[in-house]
Amino acid sequence: MSKVKIDAREILQDIRDGMKDSALMEKYRLSARGLQSLFSKLVEADLIKQSDLDARMTAYEKTVKLMVFKCPACGMPQFSEFDECPQCGIIVSKYQKLKQKPSEAPDTLVYERRKPESSLVEAEKTVAGEVTYRGNLQRTGHYIGDAVGQHNELKWKFKTGGWLAASPAVTNDGVFFGGVDSYFYVLDPDKGFEKWKFKAGSSIYSSCSVVRSRVFFGSLDSNLYALEVETGGLVFKSGTGGPIYSSPAVAQGCVYFTSLDGKLRALDMETGAPKWEFKAGGPIYSSPSLVDAWIYFGCMDNNLYALKVSSGEEVWKFQTGGPLNTAVAIAHGSIYFGSMDSNCYAVDASTGERNWAFRTAGKVTSSPAVTDDAVFFGSADCCLHALDPKSGSELWRFETGGPIYSSPSVAGNCVYFGSGDHRLYALDIRTGQPLWKFKTGGSVFCSPVIVNGQIYFGSDDGHLYAML
Repeated sequence: MSKVKIDAREILQDIRDGMKDSALMEKYRLSARGLQSLFSKLVEADLIKQSDLDARMTAYEKTVKLMVFKCPACGMPQFSEFDECPQCGIIVSKYQKLKQKPSEAPDTLVYERRKPESSLVEAEKTVAGEVTYRGNLQRTGHYIGDAVGQHNELKWKFKTGGWLAASPAVTNDGVFFGGVDSYFYVLDPDKGFEKWKFKAGSSIYSSCSVVRSRVFFGSLDSNLYALEVETGGLVFKSGTGGPIYSSPAVAQGCVYFTSLDGKLRALDMETGAPKWEFKAGGPIYSSPSLVDAWIYFGCMDNNLYALKVSSGEEVWKFQTGGPLNTAVAIAHGSIYFGSMDSNCYAVDASTGERNWAFRTAGKVTSSPAVTDDAVFFGSADCCLHALDPKSGSELWRFETGGPIYSSPSVAGNCVYFGSGDHRLYALDIRTGQPLWKFKTGGSVFCSPVIVNGQIYFGSDDGHLYAML
């Protein structure tokens, strides 16, 4: 069979005009595989970008005859329909909701159920000068300061170009966060106006870490970025072999982060020079957690890993019945984490021996928040669960109207979390009784941050919210 000659400029114009695959195949006499091969060649020649092809694919859309179903988040093809991507775990329905007008307007008022008492616990400490995901390097989700437990109000909200999955980092210099619109933003913490923004090469799901004069985050363009806090100037970027969902941890002069290429890396925080890397058995979404001389992370190969911070040498690993895609919390000499096998686990931090496991009715893709008296985590069963940290017995549960992928945060006597029902919730940590809730225009899947009696969080409606 003779090869079909195609005018590149003509087909590029047809693609940009939105001509469907079936029409392209008919016009240029291509098979389904031939069309796919042509797309690949155009991308390799830098005539079109992969994002242009991604835009042609909507959730559940099939390529002609090949019966391939493409994830709208990570772009990985699957050969059967799905609601939750087997590769990255994204919920397809949350993407579909973004294209629909919300049936209800966001709440303009929230309500008070009860006033919490003073804080019962002390939060874990992190290295001086660092603001990082989950409040500290142990990723306990425990914030020092006053709770936002009384009748509260919206302070400001800031609109971005897409939904928000990354949690913000808040300092006196600004509110730092990235969006799926590929921009990294810094806002004034009091007024919510934009101070500067930086354009990465792709979407940003990575929650940043701010250390002294620099901010670190990853992107789906496979790069880790280091920027100047004051100006947003690029200090360095370090490429990997896969997209980065991980929030970096910074300690002892190094930046530690993971990638979907299955590696955990340690870089010099000043220059970006590599120190060491460790190859796990699968893609890694989990952000690394540190305590003393050890570093911990979960992997899509179903294992929890413990490594030496100094060298990346494996100390032990613990296998579960499903992939691990969130950060683990370190407290009380234990590692607390969830798995897609529907269990929340507690494992001895030194030996990797299992202390207990608690089974829910759905996959656990929420990082736990840990206090002296309880472990809090959300599940796809639509419930926030509170467990005894020593025994794993359930203290209480609170049901919402949607799956909970937001990692809960604790301040004072309140636990805060978002839900797929578009709401941010505040509950009493002792009883699980609701104190207040706030409705946004989209699902709330990012983890809220509490600083100086104010709460900051993002929503799938594309806004970052500040409440007091």
